[in-house]
Amino acid sequence: MDYTEKVKKIDAPELKLKKSEASLRIIDTDLDSAPLSPEVLQTDRTVRRKFLVNKLNHINFKNETVSINFQHLKDRQIISFSGTPQPCLGKHLVCLWTNQPNIDQLLTAYQFHNFIINDDQSVITVPATLRSINNRGACFLLPVKSSETSSRKSKRFSCDNLDVKIVQNSIIFSGLLEAFSPSSLQIRIEYSSTEPFQWINLKENVNLIVANDTDTLYSGECRILKATGSSKKKKVILQPIHDTIQRFNPRVYRSDRLKITPSPDIQFHHPFTDKLANLKVMDLSGSGLSVEDDEDNAVLLPGMIIPAMQLNFANSFNFSCRAQVVYRKVFENENNKRMIKCGIAFLDMKSNDHIRLLSLLHQTNNKNFYICNDIDMDDLWGFFFKSGFIYPKKYSFIHENKEKIQTTYKKLYNNESNIARHFTWQKQGEILGHMSMLRFYQKTWLIQHLAAIVSKDQIKVGIEILNQIGAYAYDSHRLFSSHMDYLICYFRPENHFPNHFFGGVAKNIQDSKICSIDTFAYFHYRKSSKINPDLPANWDIDKCSYNDLSDLENFYEYQSGGLMLDALDLIPDDQEMSDRHDLASEYTKIELKRERRLYSLKRNSVVKAIFMLNISDFAVNMSDLTNCISVFVMDPDNTESEIIYSAISQLSEKFKEKKFPVLLYPLSYAEGHSFKYEKTYNLWTLDMQHTDDYFKNFNYLV
Repeated sequence: MDYTEKVKKIDAPELKLKKSEASLRIIDTDLDSAPLSPEVLQTDRTVRRKFLVNKLNHINFKNETVSINFQHLKDRQIISFSGTPQPCLGKHLVCLWTNQPNIDQLLTAYQFHNFIINDDQSVITVPATLRSINNRGACFLLPVKSSETSSRKSKRFSCDNLDVKIVQNSIIFSGLLEAFSPSSLQIRIEYSSTEPFQWINLKENVNLIVANDTDTLYSGECRILKATGSSKKKKVILQPIHDTIQRFNPRVYRSDRLKITPSPDIQFHHPFTDKLANLKVMDLSGSGLSVEDDEDNAVLLPGMIIPAMQLNFANSFNFSCRAQVVYRKVFENENNKRMIKCGIAFLDMKSNDHIRLLSLLHQTNNKNFYICNDIDMDDLWGFFFKSGFIYPKKYSFIHENKEKIQTTYKKLYNNESNIARHFTWQKQGEILGHMSMLRFYQKTWLIQHLAAIVSKDQIKVGIEILNQIGAYAYDSHRLFSSHMDYLICYFRPENHFPNHFFGGVAKNIQDSKICSIDTFAYFHYRKSSKINPDLPANWDIDKCSYNDLSDLENFYEYQSGGLMLDALDLIPDDQEMSDRHDLASEYTKIELKRERRLYSLKRNSVVKAIFMLNISDFAVNMSDLTNCISVFVMDPDNTESEIIYSAISQLSEKFKEKKFPVLLYPLSYAEGHSFKYEKTYNLWTLDMQHTDDYFKNFNYLV
């Protein structure tokens, strides 16, 4: 079609209006798709034709449109139609209608006014000359100069119509997110006969929820800035109220924020627009980071979830994570330009990726501290003996199985896993301090094998390792993949270093729901070649039930009121008492074994004691506390020691070893029934929701 065909001039003064004018008014339905006119914030600037042509070709490249405006000859009102610009070479531009108007009616009552390019952050008004027009499109002569008006402080981005819910005073309105900026969100509310628009109170705040098919991407309180539309179509502009959200409980003691050189970047597809965003990191910790966002092109909104974000280090290596924007602050950079600083918290990350990130950060902070680094196993065993960690009596217990132990530790130290962590303090390659952690219960990590070479710096090394362990645990416990709700540690009361720090922290906190200590009697049971004695009449031992654990919970609350049962995963949570532990598969991945079995000792169907059998590879814990029977006697006055021995004898068949440890609780039962136990162990438990209490009291003890 020839778009330069001549048509009558629509701006002729002698043009008369016809009766069809009234029907023409229906055409202005296209106004609903035109952007809302924002408040002008800056003065106009000139746009030359060369720049305009490049802009129009870019619009064509993106298959986007311009708004072509016509002005009524009588009342001067404007109607708008969308047109797709065709490739432009110079002075002339052809636009094709996206929704074809009635040309005869249009030319009867209206004359061409201008066309507008909405560039999110600004509007370019083009006072072109209409050369020709027909049912397919129009041809324009472009002016030498056009004007650009800045329309808002930050760029507004078009959104892919994400589902939204607007909640106000118990009423929920459904809609779609059409456009977004950190300062405003444009929502199209869907008509509903059950929740009419009239129920929206424009003077009260609302709660906005934005979601896609799989995730909630944002929720927050907003004020209503503007509402437009008819009884069937309504658009509202919402402004988020809060620049900061409290994702986690507030903490006094927090991760060190470090500036890394070269500074890494974050990259992600924006959850609202699906456009790729790339921002420079200002500082970084194991629990989050802050980035620099340009005020004019800001893309981050406090409260917004980023389902998949990459942290890139000089395009050499990267970490993927799920994250959330937690604050937005204005600052001035060295050039006195206003910038935005946004804080982002890590919500989840693959545990081994997080280890690598923390290794980098801890090395930056302390060059002698290593997390899960490659270790020469001969050097490690040499350290254990030199430091006295493996003392003569302990070695006498493990020496028969030394080949098995060496094989086990190669698997723990030389394989990436989700169950084991080791920390070393090294100087010039020599191990001077060591500690390890083992995920042995569903939401609990066991701290073990704390040791340091005897020297004038022994205490210093031990304290530094405990400090780094605390920092590691703080950064890790909020990540779902870490499964770290509790930390536990077994230590002997006469061992001065752990008793001073772990025991001292619990003593100073003085709240057993934050940090508790429970004492066990410890002894070894050796299988006998004799036939195991049967339990007396009316006594039996069977698999543990939900009600049995409920009775244990009531007993422990009276006896201690601490955290032990929570940490050891002995709190009943369902009537079926199904196997709640998926740890066995994690141990199997590195060819290790981890089983847990629960039994109840009853007399006349009344539970008297609970037996927890932990079955794992020999000496995963050097004192073999991960391969033992834990006994919880709930009716000390009516349960003789011979009954407990008989039950242990029957359950010993579950163990391959001829000799294994037994932990007996409470200690008062062992003492009151003349149990021959070898020593006592304290079980220290910390709820990771209360890290402030730990760090405050730990620092007091240093």
